[in-house]
Amino acid sequence: MKAEVSTVGIIGGGQLGMFLAQACQKIGLITHIYSDTDDAPAKKYANKIIYGSFNDHKKLNEFRKNVDLLTYEFENVAIKTLKQINKQIKIYPPISALEISQDRKKEKLFFSKNKIKHAGLFFVNEKTNLNKLKDKINFPVILKTCRFGYDGKGQYKVKNFSDLKNKWKKLDYQSCVIEKVIKFNRELSVICSRNIRKNICFYPPFENIHKNHILFETISPSQIDEKINKQLIIISKKILNKLNYIGLLTIEFFLDDENNIYVNEIAPRVHNSGHITLDNANMSQFELHIKAITKDKIKTPKIIKKGLMRNLIGNEIKRTKQISKLKKYKVYKKKKAYDYGKKAIKQGRKMGHINFVN
Repeated sequence: MKAEVSTVGIIGGGQLGMFLAQACQKIGLITHIYSDTDDAPAKKYANKIIYGSFNDHKKLNEFRKNVDLLTYEFENVAIKTLKQINKQIKIYPPISALEISQDRKKEKLFFSKNKIKHAGLFFVNEKTNLNKLKDKINFPVILKTCRFGYDGKGQYKVKNFSDLKNKWKKLDYQSCVIEKVIKFNRELSVICSRNIRKNICFYPPFENIHKNHILFETISPSQIDEKINKQLIIISKKILNKLNYIGLLTIEFFLDDENNIYVNEIAPRVHNSGHITLDNANMSQFELHIKAITKDKIKTPKIIKKGLMRNLIGNEIKRTKQISKLKKYKVYKKKKAYDYGKKAIKQGRKMGHINFVN
């Protein structure tokens, strides 16, 4: 493995890969992108792009030969393939953290082992006799698939036992976690990093608003009191250290009416809620991640302007100007729109975003 990093390989060519490639360019690093589709926003900024399946070990192994280290922009990469490649090249964030984040059962068990409060109650799989849980579950609950769920996919709110059986059948009896319904008043995220020298840094927590299970707006910094902020950072540091993490990590939290903090999930990558840092921080989350995996020292990230990020979903990309002029956003002095350049507009697909800052 090479000591000096001049070329970074990024698995995934979506908008997160695009912004990571831009960050590499800013720092003076060469970027190679591995994408499974030619509709890849990242190709505009990559020095080289390779197309192939994320499960194609032979092609990914060829890809890694021309870079100094690997990172990834999303979670659904085959662990088996990465473990084989990891014998020849460093991969950050670590595969062990990725493996936990890919499976909600492993994630909840990690939280429980480390005494971190979460909403998980029970796990079910195809061998589970649901009738044995009937008297143990206080409805309503949330049923979530253990794997491959994002933006509300693979999850249902369940009102009673009969509903639970029906919803689980709809999910084809996949392995699932049953979570209690938290009456939260805030959804928050902490974006933090731990670099190759184990130094930790973080942005002040972000406040997130979702619509139809998809992130709608992010407010930075969050509008919660300092005591809660400090507790979120303490939990985040604990997770980083327990995972022996390298790179940027996003941790999603729920805060209920009594100020109880629950960890919802972790994402071992740059995150939609951190897009505001492109315009309201001294260093974007993308630059922070690349520096964390390549540099000994990192300047502390700071929020220097109040800001709000508004996602553009589906056909909203055609109404960017109208949305940016909405009355609710007039409190902000500056705005910057980002179009990811995706060819196909689909319902629920993230097509771009607008950053508003003061």
